[in-house]
Amino acid sequence: MADNTSTNLQDLIDRLRRGDALARRELLQRAHDRLVRIAATIFQEDFPALRGRHELESVISEVWMRLVVALETTQPETVEGFFGLVFLKVRQVLLDMIDRQRRLDARRQDGPLDADEPEALAAFDQADTTYDPGRLALLTEFHEQIGNLPDPQRTVFELHYYGGFSQAEIAQMLELHRKQVSRLWLAATGRLAHWLEGLEPPS
Repeated sequence: MADNTSTNLQDLIDRLRRGDALARRELLQRAHDRLVRIAATIFQEDFPALRGRHELESVISEVWMRLVVALETTQPETVEGFFGLVFLKVRQVLLDMIDRQRRLDARRQDGPLDADEPEALAAFDQADTTYDPGRLALLTEFHEQIGNLPDPQRTVFELHYYGGFSQAEIAQMLELHRKQVSRLWLAATGRLAHWLEGLEPPS
C-alpha cells in the first residue's frame, strides 16, 4: 500500500473524524489496496476455486462495500482500530463464504446448481472443488476463534495473518518492541492451536 505509514494513516483518520470526506475516500482506497493483497493470499488459500481475477474482484467488492457501510456509522480513532474494522469485515465475508460453500455442497447432492447463482459463488460449482465438510468446519472454527483472541494478541495476529504486515511494521504501527510483537504472535498462535485441538487455551 503506497505511503502506508502509521503517521500518514493516523492523519487521515483524524481528518475523517473532523468530517473530511476526502480523508474517508483516501482511507477506503487504502483499504481496497490492502484487500487486493489479502484476497491474493487468504481467500485463494481457503478457496482455491477463486483462481480468476473476476471472481477475486467480486469477493473484494463484497468486503469493501461492507466496510463502506461500516464507516458511515463507525469512526475508528486509531490506525489499529481502522485495520481492526477492515479485518472484521474480511472475517465476516470469509465465514459467509464458508457457510455458502457448505450449503452449495449440500445442494449439489440433489443435482446441478441453478444458472442464476451469484457470480462470486459460481467458481465453486466445479467437480474438483467440493470441500470436505470437516475442512469447512475447521475453517469456520479458525476464523471465529481469531475474533475471540484477547487484545492485543488479536490485533497482532490479524495485522500479520490478514493484513500481511511484517512484525517490524506491526511493532512500528503499535509502538511496541519487536520482541513484544513476537511474543504476542506466539501467544495468539498457541491459543488458536489449543482451541482447534479442543483444549483449554493457555492462560
